[in-house]
Amino acid sequence: MKWSEQAWQRVKPIYNKILTMPFNTELGNGTLPTEKFVFYLAQDAYYLLAFGRTLSTISVRMQNADLVMAFAGFSTGAIFAERSLHESYFTEFGLSNHVQPTPSTLLYTNYILSQAAYANVEVAVAAVLPCFWIYKAVGDHIFAQQKGEKNPYKRWIDMYAGVEFAAAVEKAIDIADELAAQANAATQQKMLEAFDMATRLEWMFWNSAYELEKWKI
Repeated sequence: MKWSEQAWQRVKPIYNKILTMPFNTELGNGTLPTEKFVFYLAQDAYYLLAFGRTLSTISVRMQNADLVMAFAGFSTGAIFAERSLHESYFTEFGLSNHVQPTPSTLLYTNYILSQAAYANVEVAVAAVLPCFWIYKAVGDHIFAQQKGEKNPYKRWIDMYAGVEFAAAVEKAIDIADELAAQANAATQQKMLEAFDMATRLEWMFWNSAYELEKWKI
């Protein structure tokens, strides 16, 4: 069994909860309140900047030139596409570019940045993989259930269910498998734990948007 197959099997219960959480079910049927989607967009814009820095950090730590280029490409190509989507929504909803991160957003961004900087590079790759893979899986699931063109969040759905994003996800999974195959058992286990943690943080991120999470003090 490939490392990625083990990783997905491990987080499948969490992924199933992500599919059925109110934010994603309501986004999928178009009933998610605009206020909650706008809140999510603002937090996601903050997250994407940290995600781009994380991918760049991983890129410079790679020893293989192809992997350096791959993560540099992730940091520019994928982030550019997602930012373009955000900017269209930011214009539509008149959002400010200044975002204060919620506790959940700050927890998630600090986690991936710290993994990129301090963990073994294989573990860092595993920690960023859910942001690719979970989003793609959720996007595909929602897209498959769509009927007609009336969902106000269709641009978001189309982005994550699209061919270009799918290619980036597949490449990221292949890289994780390649690194895991060359790693020892202890490192493979740490990779699984990082993948699991980041998947939990994905759930927290969406849930915090639905709850319009605020700092309590």
